[in-house]
Amino acid sequence: MVYGIGIDIGGTKIASGIVNDTGKVMYQKTVPTPKMGREEILAVLKTIILELVEWSELQGLSLAGIGIGTAGQVHFYEGKVISGTPNIRDWNGVNLRGDIGTYTNLPVYVDNDVNVLALAESVFGAAKGYEEVICLALGTGIGGGIFTNGQLLRGDWGGGAELGHMSINLNGDLCNCGLNGCLETYASGTWIAKRMQKARQEQGLSADVTSRDVFALYRQDDPLARRVIQTMIHGLSYGIVNLIHLFNPQAIVLGGGVMSEGQWIVDSVQKKISTMGMNSLVEEVEIKLSELHSNSGLIGAAMQTWLYK
Repeated sequence: MVYGIGIDIGGTKIASGIVNDTGKVMYQKTVPTPKMGREEILAVLKTIILELVEWSELQGLSLAGIGIGTAGQVHFYEGKVISGTPNIRDWNGVNLRGDIGTYTNLPVYVDNDVNVLALAESVFGAAKGYEEVICLALGTGIGGGIFTNGQLLRGDWGGGAELGHMSINLNGDLCNCGLNGCLETYASGTWIAKRMQKARQEQGLSADVTSRDVFALYRQDDPLARRVIQTMIHGLSYGIVNLIHLFNPQAIVLGGGVMSEGQWIVDSVQKKISTMGMNSLVEEVEIKLSELHSNSGLIGAAMQTWLYK
């Protein structure tokens, strides 16, 4: 049995734990992502890793290494965050492999957070058995992972598959990447909340709402919430059809915090795309909900320690 440390660094939380090579999470710890940025995050990571190493030693477990998945564009071969995400402060140019290597002798592997989510889903989750599959993580932002011929598509150095920053509306809202109308501005938790806040402000209502509040109001048949969620489903469906046209996948797996709302989003998108795009490409594609849910990034991060050794 092989054991690895997995760490999933997102815009709102850092999930970590010990995972074995059957995908079982043996021990888990989740903390909020520090707001102050790089130095505070690196300090928290050190504390977490040393705690996990100590726990493993007490259990008599030999660790294969430390695997990290992080938001941002990651140079996979150097273990560095080349370009961070605005959702994490001061996260550009962070040498995670180098920094973590100063206090542990374990090998360190670093990849984009949705690439590792895709790894986990491809072996243990909803994408198991597929050779051509796309994963989308709908959370604070939107990230993507693409499997083609059973291999992750990385691009030149690892920055490929930034699917959330595919524009689906040239005249849409300005995204934090600098483009207008990105998929992220339609279907991420951040933008679901922003659209609802704007709609409520226009009607003189309190704008203090989160994406979870929007979904709760949607279930109560609130007209503003229904409009926001319908816009989200519409935008997500357009983005997915574009991806189907580009990559001809067998399936698309949806994960991330937004998808904790459940299967009805998958069903809505599946129904919507059935009326769109090139039928020969679209009709056979199955939209699937992540089976590993909030643990997919953590498990996939740890998988690097035995897949890439």
